[in-house]
Amino acid sequence: MRRGRGFGRGWNSGSRSVTPKNPVWIRKDSKESGVDAGMDRLSNLENRPEETERYSSQSPELVTKEVPAGTKSGFGSHRHIEHVGIVNPAMSEGKHSEGDKPFDICLSRADMQIKLFPSLLVKNRERRLEMNRLAEEKILRSGMILLKKYLSIGDQVKIVRLCRDLGVGPGGFYRPGYRDGAKLHLMMMCLGKNWDPETGNYADCRSIDGAKPPRVPDELSCFVAKAIKDSHSVIFQNNKQKEVTEILPPMTPNICIVNFYSETGKLGLHQDRDESEESLRKGLPVVSFSIGDTAEFLYGDRRDISNAEKVMLESGDVLIFGGKSRHIFHGVSSIVKGSAPPSLLDESKLRPGRLNLTFREY
Repeated sequence: MRRGRGFGRGWNSGSRSVTPKNPVWIRKDSKESGVDAGMDRLSNLENRPEETERYSSQSPELVTKEVPAGTKSGFGSHRHIEHVGIVNPAMSEGKHSEGDKPFDICLSRADMQIKLFPSLLVKNRERRLEMNRLAEEKILRSGMILLKKYLSIGDQVKIVRLCRDLGVGPGGFYRPGYRDGAKLHLMMMCLGKNWDPETGNYADCRSIDGAKPPRVPDELSCFVAKAIKDSHSVIFQNNKQKEVTEILPPMTPNICIVNFYSETGKLGLHQDRDESEESLRKGLPVVSFSIGDTAEFLYGDRRDISNAEKVMLESGDVLIFGGKSRHIFHGVSSIVKGSAPPSLLDESKLRPGRLNLTFREY
């Protein structure tokens, strides 16, 4: 899910890539801590070989993020540098590892040659479980509905393929950043209108290359309409005394932000508040689709991690928040590595990570 106004100015998603001569990482058993110690270690890595280890042949980058002084969590205005992990260099530049190709959310043929896919037994077991699955519906708070296991594996594969085809074309996936060179720890594609994380504004074209965002496909709009309709049914069953549209207003999506998180991706607490004044005033909902690895999702009334509530968003889950919940603070604290359904990965060839689509009406 993308963040609201001041994205990168008010929390920890901004990141800066640092590529040493030899890709290295800081040992987990180090006793040093703190931003200053981390920066000292980063600057002295070449002179301290005993403190380093090599990564795989893919030569990942060492990634840092900017965080406020005195803030342990990093969910705030970024001012200093702190180590957060690694990313594949192909993702860091928004390009495929083979050169100047656009970023592809699906594995290439070369990647697939070294990937072990699930056996037929595992896939058949998963299909039987899906056929017998019971969708679970939760009202997290007024206007905030979680539809567990809502999207079938087949629907998820269709969505992945749609996003993949759009993502490698004009206006497709890229790694957004800021004027100072900091980069976000995810890949992004906008549909309908382009959202600029630097300004927090929507526009008809992307400022970095002038590309026009693809429109929201009708197939995706149908998924959204059905999810809202089913959410109204859930609300009605639990609150028959009040008009459901007063609790969760209907909306027709004309914009969507598609984010692909790596396995180390995060998103700090933020509000989605850059849509039109009318859309925000009416509380028109945000509809979020989760596909791939599970995400630890935080939400609350304030930008306060210690008091934020948590829910795990798994592949196929749909989260909707509108009405009184439209302006909640929310974010992704971590991605659960290797948690995506095996059959989804086998059929869609989705890369390791999480694909998230957030729809709204501008």
